[in-house]
Amino acid sequence: MGEKDTSIKTTREVRDRLRVLASERGTTMNDLLAELVARELTEEEKEQRAQQALEEIRQTTGVRVSDGARARARAFLQSLGREHHAA
Repeated sequence: MGEKDTSIKTTREVRDRLRVLASERGTTMNDLLAELVARELTEEEKEQRAQQALEEIRQTTGVRVSDGARARARAFLQSLGREHHAA
């Protein structure tokens, strides 16, 4: 391990699965983990992207999306997610 490396604790089952997945992709467990976590956004990053999208809508259309409209849209999307997981 290099000076910047660290370790994480996980179950053997997770470690073994990670090893198989990395092997199948011809990469290391470290690189696979880095790829997987890079795909996921933090809540702050999601909010920043939402703000950027709203600003782009405003600049493109002149429409300012209200907080109420955002809340309704969020609730609608969450309900779709619940329906998807229930199926």
